[in-house]
Amino acid sequence: MEECMLDVVQQKQATRAEALARRDDIPQALREQKSATISSRLAAKLDRLLDNHQGGPVTVATYSAMGSEPDPSAFASYAERRGCRVVYPCMLAAAEAAASGQRMCMRAVAAGDAFAAPFIAHPTRAFAAADIDSDRFPIVPAEALDMIVVPLVAFDLTGARLGYGGGCYDRYLPTLRPDCQIIGIAFDEQCVDHVPTNAHDLPLPNIISA
Repeated sequence: MEECMLDVVQQKQATRAEALARRDDIPQALREQKSATISSRLAAKLDRLLDNHQGGPVTVATYSAMGSEPDPSAFASYAERRGCRVVYPCMLAAAEAAASGQRMCMRAVAAGDAFAAPFIAHPTRAFAAADIDSDRFPIVPAEALDMIVVPLVAFDLTGARLGYGGGCYDRYLPTLRPDCQIIGIAFDEQCVDHVPTNAHDLPLPNIISA
């Protein structure tokens, strides 16, 4: 059993390295063009969600792109213009992560206020609650999300997702409402024949790539 688990870990490491190398090799101009296409497709999904939504404002979770990741910022701006509440992941300090069983939470960011959110400027840095102005950037519970955009390193045609290895989204996604739209985004170059998985790895119901 240990040998099998080690083998999956090694397969994940190899797949992750290969997919990241291909992503990094995409020219910047082409990455921007692909990101714009992905944001447009996300906007179309949001439009359909809004058409069928009843009740209060729609809450949309997105992320701040790092390095060569697809950049969903155009989609975030569109969601703001449509009157949605937009939230971003904030990594939790060790004590708070241990207490909650999560490595991240989601914090709301008002339109035009992203420049002041430290968790957007530093998406991988862990923050204690005292480090963040929670009046300005309140924590939004997972059950309030109507749509979430999920980053990934590699994917396959079954919807299997390979992340960066931290397990943040693997822990967070099961806490969402069943009707929350979960959408992974990636470049076509990140698609692989098979993503090695463990029992706790959850496939994504929707992946948009360009």
